[in-house]
Amino acid sequence: MEKSSEKIENNEIKEDLKNIENIAFIDINGAKIAIELLDSQKYENVEAIPIRTDFFGKKDFITLKKGYEMGLVEIKELDHSTVNTVSCKNDSVVPLILIDGDEITGAMQNRIINDTLLIPAKSTINIHVSCTEHGRWHTRGEGESSRSFKPSLYSANHSTRSRKSRASYEERDYQGEVWDSISEFESRSNFKSMTSALNDSYENLKDKQNDYLSKFHIEDGQNGVIFIVNGEIKGLELFYNHSIYKQYHEKLCRSYIIEAIVEKKSVDNIDRLELMNVLENISDSEFKSLKSIGLGDNIKFSNDFGSGSGLIWEDELIHMTFFKDFVINEVII
Repeated sequence: MEKSSEKIENNEIKEDLKNIENIAFIDINGAKIAIELLDSQKYENVEAIPIRTDFFGKKDFITLKKGYEMGLVEIKELDHSTVNTVSCKNDSVVPLILIDGDEITGAMQNRIINDTLLIPAKSTINIHVSCTEHGRWHTRGEGESSRSFKPSLYSANHSTRSRKSRASYEERDYQGEVWDSISEFESRSNFKSMTSALNDSYENLKDKQNDYLSKFHIEDGQNGVIFIVNGEIKGLELFYNHSIYKQYHEKLCRSYIIEAIVEKKSVDNIDRLELMNVLENISDSEFKSLKSIGLGDNIKFSNDFGSGSGLIWEDELIHMTFFKDFVINEVII
């Protein structure tokens, strides 16, 4: 009996050690989080590591897609249209969550959301955006409805978001970075959109994306993911809760998969210790915090690996992204 009890105890110790090895503790400008790394999912040159945290957000938010489908959310051009600002109306009884990099299509030209925002219930706010369709500045229809946007199936691709994140932290104008990134992606993928629309690049590679996409599934309780492409850590995406993450899972996967298709290389397995070090070093980043135009505070941060951003409201982390700096010819962009 003693040997049996000892065996059970040893197994429990091993399981505890295994759990410890798979948990990273990070501090996001005062918001302390334990991140559990779940079993990785791999296909070709992409590895996705599902993550879940020790917090389970209870607040109710409505996403852009759901709000649009229910007729409760409208994003449209200002009366006097300008590239980097649009109007957002939230007629829901709960805050609307808008995610950094999420694309909206239509109106005068396609745009992406610049920062993660919480738009208060029953309010209208002008929000900052970046253009992802350099070659169009006109509506594709008549009447007031032609000046409104609809949610895209896509988010900005990883390299565009990474470059925008770095420029934002350094307080540089990043509209040019977004346009340059889209143009360079077109060159890398040997494709040219008639209007330099990022959305067109996604559509061009949609079938190949779908081959990858079917291999990455959502785990129980998952509220984030780490993406590794060609054996390199590319980004961390973390959401307030499982419910919100589920609605963005496919978009996030596509934003990394599309890069993997274009830059396909032989894959080396990444060392788990290296991954944990990258996560835990986030705590040592240089942080900047500023009042959001919606609810809460937007944070920007940077370290030797990359840069990130997020939103904190009432001491809770609502959303966070962290990207490895995008490099072209050994030059950080």
